[in-house]
Amino acid sequence: MSECLNAGKKPEFSRIVVLGSGGFIGTQLCRRLKEISPGTEIVGRALPALDLTNEEHAARLAGLFTRDAAVISLAAIKRQLGDNLDSFTANLKISTNLSRVLAQHPVARFVYLSSAAVYGEETTNTRITEETAPRATSYYGMAKLASELLLRKAAEQNGHTALLCVRPPLIYGPGDQGGYGPTGFIKSALRGEPIVLWGDGTEQREFVYVADAVQALGEVLFQDCAGVLNLASGRSYNYLDAVAAVEQCVSSSRPVTQRPRSKGKADHGFDNARLRALLPDLQFTDLGEGVRLTMASQHLATT
Repeated sequence: MSECLNAGKKPEFSRIVVLGSGGFIGTQLCRRLKEISPGTEIVGRALPALDLTNEEHAARLAGLFTRDAAVISLAAIKRQLGDNLDSFTANLKISTNLSRVLAQHPVARFVYLSSAAVYGEETTNTRITEETAPRATSYYGMAKLASELLLRKAAEQNGHTALLCVRPPLIYGPGDQGGYGPTGFIKSALRGEPIVLWGDGTEQREFVYVADAVQALGEVLFQDCAGVLNLASGRSYNYLDAVAAVEQCVSSSRPVTQRPRSKGKADHGFDNARLRALLPDLQFTDLGEGVRLTMASQHLATT
């Protein structure tokens, strides 16, 4: 359940701490926060200097966690590195260690980047809202859901922190390491390799361009909002749409290989009314433009 009240004076923080600042979302978010709040100290922490699976490393955050500070946590073991019990355990260590610090050292605001995977990848639902019951089926989704609960408990214990758990679908764009989706398809096309589709590629998904996600995270930090928030455009595409967008950006079409789907087909879509109410001016990049911008960035990186 979320409690979002878009009213009142924009809060001021002594500092904003970004955990996981070295990732493709974190690096862009730090830059954006400096633009949004130029007078505020922006502190980034990331591997290898800060390993949040290590309790002693996490304890070093105590000096940064003050009652007038804000924290955005992006730190996680990405599912591209393997969706297994080991990654689940590592992600749970991160949230356990963070929760231990937060319970003892309150901050004013804590924004946790969760995932739409908590709703379940294998369940068809084209009207997902924040009230949709979680049905996590992957280790990644289960870890994200457990992390939300742990952080919520810590915030309740310290009696001071407003916690917001942000649940995005797949985020893609420049700096992304790829995987199954737009960025992975782009990487295959640029290498001259076949684009691989699982099944017929018609399952509906949300793909959020990284600059839009960064903009939303930067702005929602200053909103009077706690609980859960889906970071979604409200528009679904399918994987064939993503392939077509990539082919629009290359000189010739790339071969597409289909492999049997290992799980049942499921369509996903989001009702983003709560996000629209909070950030009515937020605009989302359509898939074709997002793919074009990502591919242009990839070209620059290789030249």
